Amino acid sequence: MNHTKLKSVISSKVVTLAPDTSLGHALETMAKKSVSSLVIVDDVARPIGIFTEHDALKCIANDCPKETLLSSLMSDGVVTASLDEDVHDVYALMSARGFRHIIVVDENGILAGLASQGDFLRHIGLEKFVRYKVTKEVMNKSLLMIEHTLTLEESARRMNEHGVDYAIVVDNDFPSGLITERDIMLCIAKGGDPKCLVTTCWHTDYLTIHENTPLQDAASMMEVHGIHQLIVVDDNEKFVGLLGREDVLHSIHGRYFEYLIKLVDEKSAAMHELTVQQKVYEEQAVFLRTLINTIPDLIWLKDIEGNYLACNPMFERFFGAKEADILCKTDFDFVDAQLAQFFRDNDNLAMQSGGARKNEEFLTFADGSYEGLFDTLKVPMKDTNGNVIGVLGIARDVSERKAKEEEIQQVQELSHVGTWEWDILQDVFSGSDETYRIFSLSAGETISLEELLLMVVSEDKEVFQQEMQKMLSGQVPDFSYRIMDRFGNLKWIESSATAFFDENNQPYKAAGMTRDITERMLHEQKLEKLANNDILTGLANRPFLLSHLKHSLEKASRDNQMLALLMFDLDRFKDVNDSFGHKAGDELLINVAARLTDRMREGDLIARLGGDEFALVLDNLKHVEDAGRIAEEMIGALGAEYQLEGGVSVHVGASVGIVISPNHGKMAEELLQFADAALYRAKDEGRGTFRYYTDELTEAARKRVQCETQLRRAIQNNEFEVYYQPQVHMATGRIVGAEALVRWNDPVRGIVSPTLFIPLAEETGLIGAIGEWVLNETCRQGKIWMDAGYRLTLAVNVSAHQMRHQDIPYMVDNALKRSGYKAEHLELELTESALMDREEELVEVLHILRARGIRLAIDDFGTGYSSLSYLKRFPIDVLKIDKSFVDDIPFEEDDMAIVTAIIAMGKALGFQILAEGTERQEQIDFLMERGCTMYQGFFKSRPVPAAEFEKLLS
Repeated sequence: MNHTKLKSVISSKVVTLAPDTSLGHALETMAKKSVSSLVIVDDVARPIGIFTEHDALKCIANDCPKETLLSSLMSDGVVTASLDEDVHDVYALMSARGFRHIIVVDENGILAGLASQGDFLRHIGLEKFVRYKVTKEVMNKSLLMIEHTLTLEESARRMNEHGVDYAIVVDNDFPSGLITERDIMLCIAKGGDPKCLVTTCWHTDYLTIHENTPLQDAASMMEVHGIHQLIVVDDNEKFVGLLGREDVLHSIHGRYFEYLIKLVDEKSAAMHELTVQQKVYEEQAVFLRTLINTIPDLIWLKDIEGNYLACNPMFERFFGAKEADILCKTDFDFVDAQLAQFFRDNDNLAMQSGGARKNEEFLTFADGSYEGLFDTLKVPMKDTNGNVIGVLGIARDVSERKAKEEEIQQVQELSHVGTWEWDILQDVFSGSDETYRIFSLSAGETISLEELLLMVVSEDKEVFQQEMQKMLSGQVPDFSYRIMDRFGNLKWIESSATAFFDENNQPYKAAGMTRDITERMLHEQKLEKLANNDILTGLANRPFLLSHLKHSLEKASRDNQMLALLMFDLDRFKDVNDSFGHKAGDELLINVAARLTDRMREGDLIARLGGDEFALVLDNLKHVEDAGRIAEEMIGALGAEYQLEGGVSVHVGASVGIVISPNHGKMAEELLQFADAALYRAKDEGRGTFRYYTDELTEAARKRVQCETQLRRAIQNNEFEVYYQPQVHMATGRIVGAEALVRWNDPVRGIVSPTLFIPLAEETGLIGAIGEWVLNETCRQGKIWMDAGYRLTLAVNVSAHQMRHQDIPYMVDNALKRSGYKAEHLELELTESALMDREEELVEVLHILRARGIRLAIDDFGTGYSSLSYLKRFPIDVLKIDKSFVDDIPFEEDDMAIVTAIIAMGKALGFQILAEGTERQEQIDFLMERGCTMYQGFFKSRPVPAAEFEKLLS
């Protein structure tokens, strides 16, 4: 198709108006002249804007006054085209901008005409491009449907919102007519009211066309009838779309570009056949030049005299000059003579060798913008006859790589990880600096597999060889082993390795990682020792003993053998602690552990259970009597004199309980329990002896287990109750306080005496939970009595176990906060034995409690056998005289003397004195006469529940 110029298409019938023309006049003009657009021009006919039917529709939709001037309504930024532009190019511009008209100007910018979609449709060459297309391929299926009850103004607004110049008018969803923006404009221009119905200016004589009508026929129909749209129907006469001029033009334009592309392809193919060799050469040249210019390496060419023949932009940066200024010059023109000679010498060496030569060079760019280490490769250039004609140089910046290698080396050193390679064919190991350090090799030293194997400890050689064989078979082993380096240091090594295979599936190289895990293994061994061994003695601890005992029982059962468990308890160990201190006690325990270890059989296990208790497991016992014989030997050894630091000489004895499996049990836990029961029997029968477990002890142990189970259930089911025994002021006879005493209200047995369950609770550790409950309950009840106006001090017992294992200040704080009870009304009672156990720690704890206002009392005073010096150290408020001294006064002279002495001593130290177990008047009289402050006992009341105690208060 020939290229059509715009001047052959335009319409010279152009209606122009001035910008100060009113909207009303513009509408009348468009209606009178029957045009779809007006060109707004200045005084010299230069177009400054355009006002189209679409603009008119927008004005009607927005109810613009007819007096509005076109200067405020016309489309701004007028787009024009010149007369000599190609029709298709101009239409592409119109389509991209969404125009229906375009103003055409001459070379002076004066209005020359106007081109509309209709003009393009008539001249653009319809037959060639839409010959095979049918209407439904290009029609618009998205129709704007409006109700016939809409006004012209509302219809214009709807059309403006959807960006269309027509709409289908429907009545009860049935198409009845067609309304276009021109219909609305003409109606308003002729004086029509924008508020009138759309049916006043619609037209029902619209034309329809079948969807399969050729597009060329459809376009001809629009041309013949002078219309812009055709309604498209299917075989059932149902509306399926609408075909407008713009749809036809879009189709033509698309086909036109397909045509142009095809035309260009055909011509390009013909030209390609004529110039193929020339283009290949040019493309290769461009490619090579582009490649060289974009490579970040420095690239250059020199002749044999050292004159530059070419270089890339990166090399230009190095010399600080353009290639044109570098050509035909030498290094001596750009760098100092020493460096230039260095470059020249390396060039000559490369040309003389006839092959590539590589060296490292530290280069600094001419402008000082960069400096770094470069790997330089120089290759001689030869002509077709093989004669050297120059040298090609390539320099690559390896500064970052070198820095990375150093960083990797530092990381390897910090993590004790090294890398290595093994040349299998040459049997040569080489590695990183850290690998050399791990194996104590000199940097760069190589060794063979056999030499490396010599460093592996003998016990691990087999494992090492097996793992290397796995690697050579294609596996990737990860294994650990020990080496003895050249300095005699034992190291734990962890390695992983992989092999590389040739085309014949034969390994030729291996590479791997090696880590020094000595520190980790030592730490793990230390942790394992801490987990399994007693810190003080180094013997096995209780958990490890249990684990070992379970395995021994399983083995004994499989092999039908006996084993024995011996439990040792030292006699008079507490005396050593109390007399010489805990440091001496710890030293004694270490000596005891050593004597037990020296006399145990190979394969047996000795463990420290805690405190001064030890256990011995005897495997593969031949005769039951052998256990007793070994126990007797151990007792004799432990009974010998011990020499401790500071010249201290002590003696202790030992009692032993023995249980035999399978005779007495097959479970580790029950053997420990039964051995404990036998130990108690040995201690009860005089100490320094051993006893075997018996059925009688079994029954006693079962009762203890049953009682312990019931006691745990009692804690869960809250079966406890606090009883209160009054504490009476001697002088006034008034109740000033009470001791809180726990009672167990068993649902089957009723009230259980504390003498039955408190010792068991102490032994099992349950006393902690019971004691905390009693404290909380007492504080809760105390707050109730405090709010009722009673001023009482409530005393709560704290056991030795609680002092050792619980945070008493924290527990007391929680109880007071939870209940709101005041600290000054709470008193904690401790026994002498509890005070003397961990005396140094308790001093601090008691001072913390005292600082919070809590009163402290010593219970059962006078029954202990420790020094009275602690009375000066502990912040005590009350001494409670034990009932055993009160029972026989005023008849037993010794008791009377002891009580008198306690009262005198307590008063001298500023303590209050309370006598326990008072039951008779003569006891009260004696105590009052000696100056006792308070009493507590059946004389006033037995311990009673809270409700009954409250009656005593009133």
